[in-house]
Amino acid sequence: MCAGCGRRAPKGDLARFTPVRDDDELVAVRDDKAVRAGRGIYTCRSRECFDRAVERRGFARGARGKVRVDVTMADELGDERHG
Repeated sequence: MCAGCGRRAPKGDLARFTPVRDDDELVAVRDDKAVRAGRGIYTCRSRECFDRAVERRGFARGARGKVRVDVTMADELGDERHG
């Protein structure tokens, strides 16, 4: 399920982010191949949904705690739109 818009889709259709420990904080990293252990956080492959997930604390909810998100990761996403 997308952490931005709530749309349900197959995992392969969504962008996956995994929170990883970096010093004393959790940092979300792109992990589309699901090679990192941990709880995945998914968004649609659109900048709109990524930004909405950041704004509405979707990454923090998915990680079940405070997580830092590098907003430049959105540049790697397409400009797909869905309705």
